Amino acid sequence: MSIKDSVIGVLKNLPGKKINRKVVCIYIDDFGSIRIKNKQAYSNLKHAGLDMDSNRYARYDTLASTEDLQMIFDVLTSVKDQYGHPACFTPYVNIANPNFDEIRANGFQQYVREPFTETLKRYGSSHEGVYTLWKQGINNDIFYPAYHGTEHINVKRFMERLQANHRSTMLGFDNESVCVPRFKSESSFNKDSVVFYIEKTEENELLREDIRVGMKMFEELLGYRPKQFTPGAGCYSPLLHKALKEEGVEYINVQRFYPYPLGDGKFRRKFLYNGKMNEVGQKYIIRNCVFETSFDNCRRNDCAVVNCLKNIEFAFMMKAPAIISTHRVNYVGSIESSHRNYSLTQLKLLLSEIVKRWPDVEFMNGDQMVELL
Repeated sequence: MSIKDSVIGVLKNLPGKKINRKVVCIYIDDFGSIRIKNKQAYSNLKHAGLDMDSNRYARYDTLASTEDLQMIFDVLTSVKDQYGHPACFTPYVNIANPNFDEIRANGFQQYVREPFTETLKRYGSSHEGVYTLWKQGINNDIFYPAYHGTEHINVKRFMERLQANHRSTMLGFDNESVCVPRFKSESSFNKDSVVFYIEKTEENELLREDIRVGMKMFEELLGYRPKQFTPGAGCYSPLLHKALKEEGVEYINVQRFYPYPLGDGKFRRKFLYNGKMNEVGQKYIIRNCVFETSFDNCRRNDCAVVNCLKNIEFAFMMKAPAIISTHRVNYVGSIESSHRNYSLTQLKLLLSEIVKRWPDVEFMNGDQMVELL
């Protein structure tokens, strides 16, 4: 390990509350949301000329199937911590998706959403057990969802592009897929998946209503109000803190050095750390470990496990919890099963190595972990 890597490993874990326990928490983004519907949609979009292979989300990401979740749960329960607890995913989930049929029926004039449980029905028998598995995962403390935004699209920009008959957006829509790559002739400025991105401050009012709808839908479907929030694609305005607080969010997960959009092209950067409190009393959570097997360099060099273990080692050295960041795209196989199988093999190796190196480790979900901060 280079001196530079060692310095970074120490410095990023220096601020924040210290604990004398070896805690591992795994945050995973994007469950519940659609991206590319299936392998046929991927092929259709690629045949139409979209670059589907240079972006990992366009290449692999889709709604997790029953088989995907069963395989994920098998890996999580294959290891136990010192207290006999299995590893746990804390997925930041999107609880709704566009209702393509109704949006088309109203001539693209009004956005219509559907709960992800209705989206599952569009995907047929391969996804019919997903909702049941979510609830089983919650009960068994191996899959404990938090809030990632109501859907994983910027509704305002999505509808603007549909109304303008934007070519790549319409191609995605026709294949029940969103946030697809753009043609080279189209503008490269793409905020379609950046749920809470704003250009003007007043856009936050629509987002406040989305938060109210999404949190209510989350509670109705999963039986509790989530305490934690991370914005889809990592961007949101601090003017939403009050609305999030009113809906029950006590913890916000963002990047360490975060650029807040204020509207009218203005941004404000803040340095954040675990446990730091904002103006309405919410605490920030910062991930300090990375496990992304679908990054090109990690797959090519087979180094995701090694790199994550180094991150964990620095976290424990500095008496911080190891908060691992990962994404659904690594673990879904409807478009390419070998991609999922590789990632799950690497995840099992990571978890096995964690309990081997640190036998006093504790696996926790996000809500359990934040109680220590």
